[in-house]
Amino acid sequence: MLPGTAITKVITRLDDWYARHSKFLRGKRDKLKDCAPPSIISGHHFTKKSRHQDAAREYLEAYKLLPENPLINLCVGTALINLALGHRLQNRHQCVALGLAFLYKNLQLCEFSQEAFFNIARAYHHVGLVTLAAWHYDKVLAMHVQDYPIPKLPHEKPESVENLLPGYCDIRREAAFNLHLIYKRSGAVDLARQIIMFLISDIVTELNERVASYSLVWFSRKC
Repeated sequence: MLPGTAITKVITRLDDWYARHSKFLRGKRDKLKDCAPPSIISGHHFTKKSRHQDAAREYLEAYKLLPENPLINLCVGTALINLALGHRLQNRHQCVALGLAFLYKNLQLCEFSQEAFFNIARAYHHVGLVTLAAWHYDKVLAMHVQDYPIPKLPHEKPESVENLLPGYCDIRREAAFNLHLIYKRSGAVDLARQIIMFLISDIVTELNERVASYSLVWFSRKC
């Protein structure tokens, strides 16, 4: 199973690929009942098409096989949250609660990681529960994450992370931006301004670190 970052790349390329190989994929899914990837790939395709009910069905089939997989719990949770916002669904509150249950299980499986907290905050933000969203965004802002290699697809050439700014795996900026939107919309302009100042200071600090590292490399080469 591909890591989450690589799956995003796969989803963006599913249109032509899925149309050509959907029959093969359905055959594999029917033949290999104990294999989760075909259901996950189908779920990603339905998610891209905004067919969230079909996506949730496919993800739940994968969940039956791998209930302790963090990615599958994340996919089921997000599909149910998106499904709950549809106009045809009657039991929206139950669907939201069920989706959040999967996201909280993902939080536990990911050992309360920054990304898992952000996913829950974004879900609350998406359904309009901004008070709970703000609390979880604050949890994200209080956490620091070390950088790690970005996964690549098999046909992609490995690239050096030297061209990436330090902190490219840290999503505090995204959380801060979303939190500032909540404060701004609720009328708490001062709090929104504080978050913006946090963003600016964080960016300036990272740029200074980048300049310092470049200067050190240049000086070492001159010596």
